[in-house]
Amino acid sequence: MEVFRKRYIPGNRNNLRLYGQRISGFFKKYFRKLYNLWEFFYVTLRSKIYRFFDFLFVLTKCYPQNYWFTKIDLSLLLDYWLESPFAISKRYLQLKFEPDIYQYGETPLLTMEHIAQKLAINENDHVFELGSGTGRCAFWLACSRKCRVTGIEQISQFIDCTRRILDHYKPLKQRINFIKGNFLEEDLSAATIIYLYGSKMSNREINSLILNLHGLRPGTRIVTVSYSLNEIIQENGNMLKEKFSLIASFKAEFFWGKTMVFVQEISFD
Repeated sequence: MEVFRKRYIPGNRNNLRLYGQRISGFFKKYFRKLYNLWEFFYVTLRSKIYRFFDFLFVLTKCYPQNYWFTKIDLSLLLDYWLESPFAISKRYLQLKFEPDIYQYGETPLLTMEHIAQKLAINENDHVFELGSGTGRCAFWLACSRKCRVTGIEQISQFIDCTRRILDHYKPLKQRINFIKGNFLEEDLSAATIIYLYGSKMSNREINSLILNLHGLRPGTRIVTVSYSLNEIIQENGNMLKEKFSLIASFKAEFFWGKTMVFVQEISFD
């Protein structure tokens, strides 16, 4: 009787390699998803924890020391109770057909206090906040540091709200001004300090800002988050002469994580 036996036919090595690559690709994709989930969970948890510490700072230090800021801050909370600043900014960017509609960011007051201490901001300074948003940091600087503050913001809803609040606190009008416009085009010459949180600005926008900053008087300090202006000049092969002297850099906490803050100064020719 004939016995039928299974025969082993060696597989093509290329097929085996392809099969191994598929298995490897599956596990890579699986672990990448797990990593993305963990990263999202970590950033979200970290943000909530730092928001809690920022809330404690505002509640225990900012509110007891300044009655005006307390009333202003509570007014801001009421104004944005139904619709958050993030949603307002997102809708505005969607209407402009911007590719990145998640550009809005807030500087925690705990971090702004750290920056203000590092720069020794006082009543002799005039701080320009580029992209002032709800105006919370601008109000806090004017109330706590007694300095002049000019906030520049292009979203009308934010500007309308800040101006409405200022109408109720008219003595503050001597120290605070809000301008509706694009800070890439506005006159910044009155500033002694410029604060720019724009960590999501494109290189093209930063180059436009650098052109605008070159008209400032020597000694003006510019604070940027995540990058220094000279780095952008070097990366893009900008032909402009480097006029920004890096005078300080330090780490600072934001809701999404820790990054470097750079303090530059317009150098003397």
